[in-house]
Amino acid sequence: MKFKSIFSIILAVLIAVSGCVFGYAETEITENVTEAVQEEANPFEEFVVNNISDYKKMLAKLDRPTVTTKQYLNFINFINLPFKFFTGSELFPEAHFNVTVDAFIQSLSDQVLAESGLDAAAILTNVPNINVPAELIVKVFNVDTEEFRNQMYQKRDELWESNDDTTATLYHFLGAYLSVIEKCELYAEPTDNPDIYEVKARYIYKDGGTEILRPGFYINAVTGECTNKNNSGVMGTGFNFSITEMMVYATSEAWMRDFGFCLFYDLAANSMPLLWNYNTRRFKFEYDGLEWMLQIWKGNYLIANGAEVGLYNREPGRFGTYYNSATNEQMIPMSMQLYAGDELIVNQEEQLHWWINGFRINGVHYPVSSLTLVFTLSMPDEDMLNAFCEAVEKNFRKDVKYMVDGLKVSVAW
Repeated sequence: MKFKSIFSIILAVLIAVSGCVFGYAETEITENVTEAVQEEANPFEEFVVNNISDYKKMLAKLDRPTVTTKQYLNFINFINLPFKFFTGSELFPEAHFNVTVDAFIQSLSDQVLAESGLDAAAILTNVPNINVPAELIVKVFNVDTEEFRNQMYQKRDELWESNDDTTATLYHFLGAYLSVIEKCELYAEPTDNPDIYEVKARYIYKDGGTEILRPGFYINAVTGECTNKNNSGVMGTGFNFSITEMMVYATSEAWMRDFGFCLFYDLAANSMPLLWNYNTRRFKFEYDGLEWMLQIWKGNYLIANGAEVGLYNREPGRFGTYYNSATNEQMIPMSMQLYAGDELIVNQEEQLHWWINGFRINGVHYPVSSLTLVFTLSMPDEDMLNAFCEAVEKNFRKDVKYMVDGLKVSVAW
């Protein structure tokens, strides 16, 4: 079934809300520069901070771990207090959806819990019950929920036929929500590949109807990779997740590709420092009749530490800060590593991409000043290589270095 389920929407909201518990403490950090770092791992010696053990002690002292399940649930209760005081009702109802998970999903949740302190199964089974508005609508308008659901799904199917997936998803959501979900059962089933399981959701509605949703969530029990078959990311989010590495990373077909990049995106993120706290650099150059921009980021993202390298372009002479994402024909082989001090926390091997990234959940939020991003680009020809290197040299902050090997350029920041 080709749609994003209610479960995926709820899960996305949970992940976003979870990030709100992080405080940002302004602290003076002394950067000790290492004299010798493993050359094969990172040749840019002077860029690496080697006092990572000191950082960890400082972070523990400042109580800067990433969110735990207990903190998340306490946070929900905390924000309910003022909301209830001013409005008389709770933002997140104390009543929960009746959500269950099978043994396979529980075991995966236990692995994540051991690494991050985030108990996904506990959070899923504590999803606030948002059925109250639906139940009120059904009662006031005397809705035949089964008939309404059938009509919404019929319209959904018509929209699928015309490839209008966004509107189709909306019709499916309305049909399912106003049916009033009484119970949601999450379970994993083996596929034709014995190593790969597909996660499904069985909805049991108050009117007695049932529905099995396939949100596009496949788990490789051997590698720990959580993916989707069409390279659109788990449940169409644009991101895959590695349980073994505790890392979220974007696919080359992520939906965000359609929205390019502009300065407003960074401004919006920087307006929410409790959720995002990162630094960025932009390198602009002209090549092959287009204006290009390669932008890099590193810092704290929700409950993770991460970095990004994005490739964008536009027609010459365009006004404003908007750039289009590189097309399939314009993608280049990229690799990247992110270090916290001298500890490698993200390692993305070379792959054809337009936006290579990695966001690692490893128990703490490292100060951005302790993070070093190293990435390598394999350019298609010398013209693009030279144009990019010239843009790096013009970086007014002078905090980026590069080395060239043939058509490959390695950059450290």
